[in-house]
Amino acid sequence: MKIKYLGTAAYEGVPALYCKCRVCTESFRTGGRALRSRSQALIDESLLIDYNADTVCHSLRYRIDWEKIGDCLITHSHSDHLCPADLEILSDPISHEHRTLHFYSAQDGYEKIAEQIALHKMQNRATVTLVRHGDLFYTSQKKYKILVLRANHALASTPVFYAIECGGKRLLYAHDTGVFPEEDYALLQNFGCFDLISLDCTGCLGIGWDWRDGHMSLKTNLEVMERLRREGIAGDKTIFVANHFSHNGGQTYDEMVPEMAKYGIVVAYDGLEIAF
Repeated sequence: MKIKYLGTAAYEGVPALYCKCRVCTESFRTGGRALRSRSQALIDESLLIDYNADTVCHSLRYRIDWEKIGDCLITHSHSDHLCPADLEILSDPISHEHRTLHFYSAQDGYEKIAEQIALHKMQNRATVTLVRHGDLFYTSQKKYKILVLRANHALASTPVFYAIECGGKRLLYAHDTGVFPEEDYALLQNFGCFDLISLDCTGCLGIGWDWRDGHMSLKTNLEVMERLRREGIAGDKTIFVANHFSHNGGQTYDEMVPEMAKYGIVVAYDGLEIAF
């Protein structure tokens, strides 16, 4: 498997629009890996995770081949992860012939996507499947086995995160969530040991704030990592990645890298690719 991080920021991006805080000012000056668009990821060039307002930008920047993408997992309905209005791009005559894109989402995102599909009469261009916590299913091409986990995030957005298996490899994409709900651990144990685990780290190094609910930081990442290892969900060879950062966490990319390296954690940046 391979994951490509198309965007790695929280809602406001880094630097955030209009903001002149130290992190935003320094990130703007530094450029490169310090600049972050809203979080989105692509698995093996064929499975998309989230469909936000930066999707067009990501498509152009990374020259995404949409004929390879058949499925899209939606984590929740917040606008930095789902931009319903941009689903109209799939419709005729805004775009011409293309393969059907199959969306999977929990209740609130499902309703928003279904509304757009009906409004623009594009049932042959997009579909949406309702998923719930604990569901185990295969994507449309039967390539990926997906487990749906309950996220510790804003309930109105019906948040979930996903475990993904393909060809004996397993990936856990845990954004947006705080410390995992207790019921997730048994489901994860049954799914198997993971090769790569991507954890929400909106709070960056976790200095001066308790990032436990809604989002996490390095401090709570370490707590979750210890639990995952103790229960056999992660092993000695598991790759851990921190992702989904906010300027409100208080540190730039360059400031986070050496601290997280002490714990063997990779700091995600826009365009990062990891094959495993």
